[in-house]
Amino acid sequence: MLASLNHVHLAFGPLEVLKDITWSLEPDEVWGVIGRNGAGKSTLFKLLLGQLEADSGTVVKPTLERGIRYGYYSQDLEPDTNGDILEETLSAFENIQLLDHEMRDLEHAMAEPDGNLESLMARYQHAQEEFERLDGFTVRARAESILYSLGFSKDMLKHRVGALSGGQKCRVLLAKAILQGQDLLLLDEPTNHLDLPSLRWLEDFIQNASATVAVISHDRYFLDSVATSILEIERGHCNAYDGNYTEYMEKKESAIEAAEKAFELQKGYIKKQEEYIRRNIAGQNTKQARGRRTHLAKLKRLERPLRDRRHIKFKFPDTLRSGDVALVLEKASVGWHKTSLFEPIEHHQVRRGQKLGIVGLNGTGKSTLLKTIADEIPFIAGQCRLGSQVKLGYFDQHHRNLDPRNNVFQQIQAVSAPLATKQDILGFLAKFQFRGDDVEKPLSVLSGGERARLSVATLIRQGCNLLLMDEPTNHMDIQSMEAMEDTLIAFEGAVILVTHDRYLLGRVVDCLLRIHDGRAEFREGGYEDNQAWVDLDLEPDEQDEKPKPSAKQTTAPIASPGKKKSTNPQAIDKELQKKMKKLEKQLGETEARISELETRIAQLNELLSQTDPSDWKAFQEKNQEIKQAEEELMYAMHDWEGLHKELGS
Repeated sequence: MLASLNHVHLAFGPLEVLKDITWSLEPDEVWGVIGRNGAGKSTLFKLLLGQLEADSGTVVKPTLERGIRYGYYSQDLEPDTNGDILEETLSAFENIQLLDHEMRDLEHAMAEPDGNLESLMARYQHAQEEFERLDGFTVRARAESILYSLGFSKDMLKHRVGALSGGQKCRVLLAKAILQGQDLLLLDEPTNHLDLPSLRWLEDFIQNASATVAVISHDRYFLDSVATSILEIERGHCNAYDGNYTEYMEKKESAIEAAEKAFELQKGYIKKQEEYIRRNIAGQNTKQARGRRTHLAKLKRLERPLRDRRHIKFKFPDTLRSGDVALVLEKASVGWHKTSLFEPIEHHQVRRGQKLGIVGLNGTGKSTLLKTIADEIPFIAGQCRLGSQVKLGYFDQHHRNLDPRNNVFQQIQAVSAPLATKQDILGFLAKFQFRGDDVEKPLSVLSGGERARLSVATLIRQGCNLLLMDEPTNHMDIQSMEAMEDTLIAFEGAVILVTHDRYLLGRVVDCLLRIHDGRAEFREGGYEDNQAWVDLDLEPDEQDEKPKPSAKQTTAPIASPGKKKSTNPQAIDKELQKKMKKLEKQLGETEARISELETRIAQLNELLSQTDPSDWKAFQEKNQEIKQAEEELMYAMHDWEGLHKELGS
């Protein structure tokens, strides 16, 4: 057992956050931790790490004293150093860094003529053995490999951490946690700042990791890919389910049905007992009635299943019907400071009712395109035209359609019809879980998820029929995401949607715009129809060869993101053969390099054994050559292992 919580209770003042939580983390597990915003998911991790103390119960922490090498990632962490990206990542191994510095100092000391050479060499040998035991020669290679996979180039590794954007800092700290977590990895929303290639690398890493992983995430596609178990936090209690997110949903539905049946049976039983007590408490059966009353007092009452609770319901009011064409882009070029981010879009129409998803790597211009269409920044060249009777609404990542001077009620009142009643506005807000005192909250104190809900509510109240939506599900819990998807599917207007949420793409969109390598390309069909194209799995020539779906295909029901659609076997074989051939070539080259380095190290060791230790300069030079060759060998072995995994997958 790596870590555990046993009958743990935790309250913040009068608010009970966690009640009787029992959870154990064992080797070779991948846990997906889910629950509504504020349910206590992050609190669970902080209890495990000792950042919070439980009110009662016991916590077994994953400590280095117990031999548990753990890594922890959270978006509210701050860098430990003021160095560059690689230095910050390697600070995960302070003991290895200290040994490396000690070895450098000893090398300088041994070069001095008046030093105690025998004593210094003994200390150097001890430090070197400890450095090797801790895999010191491989740490740098592993750190660089992880950083490259998370989107950093070799040149960027020299950038100072303090100069990075918030998203870049998060990726550095994620790399650091992955490097540390050789036995246990606790990840709190790790996917928020990752583009699709980095996200898919993280999925592959977790699937093949030897460490136990627990990940808090609202990304259902991600959870379907990596989780072997789901821990759900609900009403302060936890429930564990075997399987990924889709399997959890099926088991959860069965559990709710069983809980509803048990609740109704107990409700009926209690009603009968109470009726018996009422009729007999003062009669000749008073003893039996009192016994039943005592029994009822001790009976543990079942809670009503959550399905009976009110969920967020996004329902767009009837809006003005636009013309068949909602938006036209003509020779449209967008960017900043007169520099285009991609080639102009010559001509493209967005039709009424169409759901267009915009995908691409971070920084390619997706959000910039939305801002330009929304008339927040000018086109570099060309233009866009709105169709007949089109009313445009823009949902951006920073919720700028909200007025910070308002409270929740005032925000919706400001965009409501002049004759809208207070009761009408309160009823509308209740659909978005703003009830009671919540409607008086100033916007400045709202959480990210609350701001997102209010931003969507504002657009809905305005009655827009063309929506521009930039990452609308950020900061939302899974229930809110699913409600958002249902709304967009039912919405009769047009939607242009920027998102990294593959589940959202799979359920909602019917056409795609991919921005990549300075080009904007359109395809009919949703995410499942164009997965390799969206995920950048195909080479340019293969992308051009891949046939576009027919109109019949694009109107077919979208498959569940957890289940892959069948694809043309010949296309798969061709793609796979090309990939395998390329990997086999790289593997052969790497094996040749490993053999060459092993031979070189053997030769250097032979030369070192023949060197007179008193000739310290020659001894140091050969020892340095051996260390350099061993480090190169570790890099090559790391590459070899990665290639072998790809060939075996």
